[in-house]
Amino acid sequence: MLTIWKDLLDLIFPRRPECPFCGAASPRGELCGGCLATMGSYHGERPCTRCGRLAEKGAALRHNGAGHLCYDCRKREWPFTLARAGGPYEGVLKEAIHRFKYAGRRSLAIHLAALMVDAYRLEPRYQTAGLIVPVPLSREKLRLRGFNQAELLAVEVGRALGMPVNGSCLVKDFDTLPQAGLNRVARESNLKGAFSVKRPDVIRDQVVLIIDDVFTTGSTMSAAAAALRRAGARQALGLTAATGRYI
Repeated sequence: MLTIWKDLLDLIFPRRPECPFCGAASPRGELCGGCLATMGSYHGERPCTRCGRLAEKGAALRHNGAGHLCYDCRKREWPFTLARAGGPYEGVLKEAIHRFKYAGRRSLAIHLAALMVDAYRLEPRYQTAGLIVPVPLSREKLRLRGFNQAELLAVEVGRALGMPVNGSCLVKDFDTLPQAGLNRVARESNLKGAFSVKRPDVIRDQVVLIIDDVFTTGSTMSAAAAALRRAGARQALGLTAATGRYI
């Protein structure tokens, strides 16, 4: 009922076009100049070659002969080949993701996906990907939230890249504790065995592009990639709207 009244009021008193990220006036309802400049500045930052996380200001980047690796990627192997993101999980980008994910602003999917597509096009190794798979929610979480934010992003990324999206082959078999607030060990334990592939024929021998909203410790991306690899995917690549930073 509240939604109906809100829609009616918007028809009678249409809101001014505004930037979807910061809310500043924007003639066509697109990203304002300030947000565009901020998002563009992230392209000048050097991500970890493997996980795609961005360094904190002044953090040392270690070169391994093929690129710069963060501390985590120097000491461990991931089931995904690489991951990249539209920008760091901070500032207006973090706020936009929160409104998208927790306040039901589904229209933000197209703007967040545009950042992801930009990141995709900057990384040549993505060109081998042939199928997009979003990180799934459990049935209970999907019922409560009403939508899967990763799937909305996947649809927009797939449309922009002309790549097929399969939102049903990878499933989350049971609900888990929220990842926020858990350390790395607890996050990995929390997700152990949570994902499975119901249609292995769909992903067998495919280079799969896994879509999620945020990459922090890599636990969720890693668990999803491991399930896909066990089911026969040739390779798993990650792409998110935002990523964390490392020291």
